[in-house]
Amino acid sequence: MRKKLSVYFVMILCIFNLFSCSKDKYEPVTEDEQVEDIETEDDEEETNEPTKSIIKVEKEETEPASEVKPSEEVKKDEPSLKSYLMRIASVKEDEVVLFDQRDFDNDGAQEAFAIIGEIVEDYGDQKVASGSIWFISKDGCRKIKETNGMGFFDKDRLMKMGDTDYILFDEVYVTALVTDAWYVSDGMPVETPFSAKGEIVIDQNEKDRFAIVDDCYDAEYYPADDHWLGHTWKKYYFFYNDEDGKIYEYGGTDISVETAEYWCGFDIVDKYLPKGDQVDSLFCRGNGLVVLNYEHKEGDSITYYHYIYDFTKESLVDEMGEITGEEPLWGIYLEALCPEIANYPEVPGPNM
Repeated sequence: MRKKLSVYFVMILCIFNLFSCSKDKYEPVTEDEQVEDIETEDDEEETNEPTKSIIKVEKEETEPASEVKPSEEVKKDEPSLKSYLMRIASVKEDEVVLFDQRDFDNDGAQEAFAIIGEIVEDYGDQKVASGSIWFISKDGCRKIKETNGMGFFDKDRLMKMGDTDYILFDEVYVTALVTDAWYVSDGMPVETPFSAKGEIVIDQNEKDRFAIVDDCYDAEYYPADDHWLGHTWKKYYFFYNDEDGKIYEYGGTDISVETAEYWCGFDIVDKYLPKGDQVDSLFCRGNGLVVLNYEHKEGDSITYYHYIYDFTKESLVDEMGEITGEEPLWGIYLEALCPEIANYPEVPGPNM
């Protein structure tokens, strides 16, 4: 009864709470124009300081999800921008495996992103191109990213958050995808703080929210060799805040055992921590996830486990957010994948 009243109490608090939560050189499009180089980073980069907020329990959205769709090429002025790219990069048309042109920042001018390379894998509906990503506008053309993995898929994705269109390029590795995320501001390409952190996934039922699946080896550690084993995949959650037009991550705030019990309705440490094992962290995210990380030492190795309790579902969940049983999950679940844009909630306890 207290847990249900607590969740109701948080939902009421949400009404009053607001989360404060680029060695190629640009050349002129025409022989008469002189164009400066595009910098790989903005001269004045905005920073999102970590913020505090009252914990926010989201109720289910019935509106359409943030739009994710295959690219649709805008034909206006495409021949000039595409031929300009081919001239500057010294490539043939069949080497341009992707070309997506549109007015990305709604300033009335066309820009384009392209992938130049060669097809190295063919999966039928998608191909993998080893090469690089380029940005083209009327002011110039340059390479902004070289592949670090097998290559990029030959189809991009668009993700709309608020009024901003984010263009996503999925880079293929042997066991995972890593998404590069860009947008255009004042005619310039900007790489996001959450770019190349993992695979961006979007649930069509979630409005202005998305997740990033991070893969790493963090299940077993051998201190003597400083060696990690155990491949894990974990999902981290992000949201768009319409109050300031920025994207934040649901960061985890450290909480006490008593506060965890207050929100879960039971003592998660007493119930799930094996005798003799050590708690590494206990925290709560603003989307209702309570996380217990712990370690088990045996011989010359340390094994890391965690549990995730979603008090909005009143159930344990796995790394992908699906309801699961009581077996522990492998690996270390971080408080935040992108700390620089994480929103850390203020979590009321039983005496607040």
